[in-house]
Amino acid sequence: MIKRFLAATAIAALAFPCMHAEKGVYSAVTPEGRTVTLTVINDHVIKVENNLKGETTPVSRATVLAPDNNFKGVANKVGNVTSVTTPGGITATLNAATGEVTLTAGAGRTVTDPGIRSLKDGKRSLSLYTTGTGNFYGAGERGHSYNLKGDTLVMYNKQNYGYTRGEKRISQMNITMPLYLSSDGYALVFDDFGAAEMILSNPIQYITESPSPVSYYFVAGEKGTLASTVEQLSALTGRQDLPPLWSLGYITSKYGYHTQAETTGVIDTLKRRDYPVDGVVLDLYWYGKEQDMGRLAWDKDQWPDHKKMLADLKKKGVNMVIISQPYILQNGRGVDNYNMLAEQGLMLKNAEGDVQPVTIWVGEGGMFDVSNPATRQWLADRYAQLTDEGVTGWWGDLGEPEVHPEDGVHHNGLTARQYHNQYGNDWSEIIYDLFQEKYPDTRLMTMMRGGTTGLQRYSVFPWSTDVSRSWGGLQPQVTIMLNSGLSGLGYMSHDVGGFAVDKDNPRDPELYIRWLQLGLFSPVLRTHAQFDAEPYKYPAEESIAKALIKERYRWLPYNYTLAYENASMGYPMVRPLSFTQAGQTAYDEIWDQYLWGNNVLVAPVLEKGATSRQVVIPAGEWLYLTKEDGKVYAEGDTVTVDAPLDVLPLFVRKGAFLPMADYKMQNTGDYNPGVLTVNYYPSTEATTGYVYEDNAQSTKSLSANEYAILGFEGQQAADGEITVKVTLDGSYPGMPAKRKISLVIHNVDKAPATATVDGKRVKPAYNAAARTVTIQLTGPATVTLL
Repeated sequence: MIKRFLAATAIAALAFPCMHAEKGVYSAVTPEGRTVTLTVINDHVIKVENNLKGETTPVSRATVLAPDNNFKGVANKVGNVTSVTTPGGITATLNAATGEVTLTAGAGRTVTDPGIRSLKDGKRSLSLYTTGTGNFYGAGERGHSYNLKGDTLVMYNKQNYGYTRGEKRISQMNITMPLYLSSDGYALVFDDFGAAEMILSNPIQYITESPSPVSYYFVAGEKGTLASTVEQLSALTGRQDLPPLWSLGYITSKYGYHTQAETTGVIDTLKRRDYPVDGVVLDLYWYGKEQDMGRLAWDKDQWPDHKKMLADLKKKGVNMVIISQPYILQNGRGVDNYNMLAEQGLMLKNAEGDVQPVTIWVGEGGMFDVSNPATRQWLADRYAQLTDEGVTGWWGDLGEPEVHPEDGVHHNGLTARQYHNQYGNDWSEIIYDLFQEKYPDTRLMTMMRGGTTGLQRYSVFPWSTDVSRSWGGLQPQVTIMLNSGLSGLGYMSHDVGGFAVDKDNPRDPELYIRWLQLGLFSPVLRTHAQFDAEPYKYPAEESIAKALIKERYRWLPYNYTLAYENASMGYPMVRPLSFTQAGQTAYDEIWDQYLWGNNVLVAPVLEKGATSRQVVIPAGEWLYLTKEDGKVYAEGDTVTVDAPLDVLPLFVRKGAFLPMADYKMQNTGDYNPGVLTVNYYPSTEATTGYVYEDNAQSTKSLSANEYAILGFEGQQAADGEITVKVTLDGSYPGMPAKRKISLVIHNVDKAPATATVDGKRVKPAYNAAARTVTIQLTGPATVTLL
């Protein structure tokens, strides 16, 4: 057997040598005619193609990185085997005789591809063997489990109305992505949007209905952590632009606001009752009634002066988001658009070339074919007209698509089933491209609930769709945000309060408050339901609800800094407990805790009637932020904390700097980066922190380096002396000329004997009850306390 293998290897070396077509690209043709290619994308990413004879790899729709033509790694060829080592530590080997590929980035981070591909009954399959023992995460929007190891995951977007925790169906949700991240510190991305299955065992199996060959990418995290893996993965699949600041405020929504009077009344009521508010979302009644879907025009009876309404709301700092769907119905006032679109061939067609009938819950009609350039232009023109009238953001609903007849044929030649997962990306791209071209200085918020790998590139703010208004509906939201965030969807959120109302139990004030607490530390805080969505509908609990929504604005400096980290590094806002630990899986079964950024541990109460809960402490030293007592908790501790209805358990990392906006805002337009409260929780270890600043409007803040970083360094010495250094780097148009920084140092047992700012003695304010010292600063400075 060994002699036969060596003989075959020698023959292959003569007949099928490796071909170096260009620097960083290494190809071989196997004896059976398959072409296997390794392409070095960068120091941390390698692409693998394995095409049957006569096939070519299609242009990637999932990724944005081009190969690095300045590859500075090392390549060697011994016999049939070419090996490539990148400066980032990946070693890849390609065997010309067998097509076998091995990719490794160190211990536990090795993937072996035997080179075998099958094409049978319209399905392609490949298997990859792994050496690591870690767990797997990501794969888009998955709610059944954070740890996906051993699961068979379906790649076919699907709506799950009224879902709850524990249901198998939420392993397949609205945004599916054929990728995974490993706790061993690497990721794999299958470059595909076809209907498929990904089996996360050993071997990893990928079985797809794609008509084209499927390549994949091996992504190595530089430090072997999920954080470093996410950074490289997001560079490959694309990062989301900085958000409009108003998207980080409070947004009210309902199914639905029927009239202009009702909508303005809701905003007036919120403002009269002293709620800050930044946005309102209109469901399908803005164009009339459900059956008018596809009309895409304001109903004049229900909205007699929508332009004035939009302008008046804007003056109040309230931004308007309106809904749009993939369907154009014949049984309502969208029929004129239906007839025009049918005549021009802009809708999904059947095999005979006629309009493919589509039936949804409110009628029958057709479906926009967003693969057709002419359809895309028609939609862009209509969206532009509405945007010019004052609409600020867009909501793409039903975009899985929820109904997508599988025998339909799209303009690009793909069947509906083949194109299904990509539909949401291409629809989102229409709006994104419109804003890039016509509104290049306006940041975009598009709510979209369907799509696949790379969806985040189009400024998409997804949500977990029509969740049950129940405790079972609340409970999987942390898991959904974690898997989605690692996959690239850093702004995944949920209908706060629960959407799908149980007619027998339509109101649960306790549930509403607990959901609002989770929403406080979610990427988007948007209440939405079929019934009683607004916080003032719960008068007995209104003081708690109002305090939570105001608290959202207090955290704006911290949250906007998280948005910067997402745009610059791909980090999600909601992070797993082990985000910065290599190989850590001990917390993978904890479904009700997460990190908000790096320095805040959130432990929401997700059980009915609970007035306390246990909290598992992750790596590092932590302090109880909700009720500061100075006690330090360390990794492995399990803490039981009181949690009556008005308490959300939060912990802060020791050594952290938490920037806050401790002043009243009516909306995010009142945010002033020049006025800041910086809370420091001293540690004997040297720690750093920062706040990101820009003018909160420009789309070019990062690309033009028009931003500033207010940095912090701190440490408590063995003799108790505390030193804090504040720095400022960068600038931007409109940057505050003067600053008012309140530096609050926590866990100080007694008033300091001396305090200095830049060497000059000052008299700080000491609060004995809170055990805090407050020093006022006007800009960069060095502060010492002893």
